[in-house]
Amino acid sequence: MENLALNTFFGFFITFSEHLIRVLEHSTRDHGGVLMEATKPRIGVFFCDCGETVGNLIDFSSLEEHARNLEGVEYVGTDRFMCSTDTTGLMYRITKERKLDRMVIGACSPRVYGEEFKQAAQDAGINPYMVEIANLREQVAWMHSTNIKEATEKAKDAISMAVARSKQLRPLTRPPTAFVIEGRCSGCGICASTCRRGAIVFKEDPWTGKRVAQVDPAECLACGACVAACPSGALDMEGFSNAEILAEIDAFSDGLLDSKEPFPSILVFACNWCSYPAADFAGLKRIQMEPKFRIIRTPCSARVDPEWILRALSRGVDGVLVLGGKEGSCHYEGGNIKTKTRMALLSKVLRQVGYDADRFHVDWVNSDEPSLFRDIVNGFIERIETLGPNPIRAPSDEERPTSALFHGRDDYQHRPYR
Repeated sequence: MENLALNTFFGFFITFSEHLIRVLEHSTRDHGGVLMEATKPRIGVFFCDCGETVGNLIDFSSLEEHARNLEGVEYVGTDRFMCSTDTTGLMYRITKERKLDRMVIGACSPRVYGEEFKQAAQDAGINPYMVEIANLREQVAWMHSTNIKEATEKAKDAISMAVARSKQLRPLTRPPTAFVIEGRCSGCGICASTCRRGAIVFKEDPWTGKRVAQVDPAECLACGACVAACPSGALDMEGFSNAEILAEIDAFSDGLLDSKEPFPSILVFACNWCSYPAADFAGLKRIQMEPKFRIIRTPCSARVDPEWILRALSRGVDGVLVLGGKEGSCHYEGGNIKTKTRMALLSKVLRQVGYDADRFHVDWVNSDEPSLFRDIVNGFIERIETLGPNPIRAPSDEERPTSALFHGRDDYQHRPYR
């Protein structure tokens, strides 16, 4: 057990170091140095006011204007019911007229009509994996129904993030899985030790003789744990690729380094099977929450890459919250345990390299616990409000850092920084 613990720690430390190096390298490039577009996208943005149950709670005229100003957007429109057959016919016509190659749909949760929207896109000639859904009903309008102004601002962020992510989508011909970029693989075996399914095997590269990993698509469950564990960035995942998630992070954090407002700026990584539906359930029950957070959906909490957290903090996000399912409830049978171990180590290393680790938190909530979801998120927002803005946001000349790493005080706990 002792050797296993040591191996886990050193494996994580190597992984973290590689991620940190990549983040610092990325910070010296422009956006195009990290995220690549094969061709200029032609995006259609389709809004649903859900029979005015959403339209009365969000300023759609302001939201439409915001969407029209986003790069790559060729069409913006709002319909009463996006799930109706009449609307799918409209989507077909607009797609052909505007020569759209991808869609962003601002409507209900992707867990509700996601498959139907993808089928409508496919009927219109768009690959179903080129559809991105912004959850404007459960996680915006219904969750913040007493504050139209804040709900509209959150909806704008959700659309910006969805449009940015849609630019990184790639057409697929089969369900998404993890895959190996063989030129980057060092053959270390960390990915295989992470996979409970035994979906990762090793082969010898006939040209170099090097041992490289290979993912069996038939066995891969697409949880993404192996991708987040890879120290060399040799693994990625279709449908939840690093480029897609980083695009969302960058869209959300755009401009934060230049101002201390809006504050607080909170990013939540939510597991598709546990915490994300808990958020949907909270909206369904009209549980009102502080509208200061934005959610990025992940297949499993184990997919959350340390690089994502570093990226968010280094771009001025005030706090990052990772929410997985409780022990025994993970859809992938153990992904949350991997998350618990990895994120506990990440928290320690964050302190060692100069980040304020109290701006990062991991917690657990199941899909049937909407009130707990509210309590955890609102509690984290209160913590960040006590800490104040991320120090790298619009610092004065006296505060201006020499790097993205900060040493500070743990003001939330009123004790010296460790």
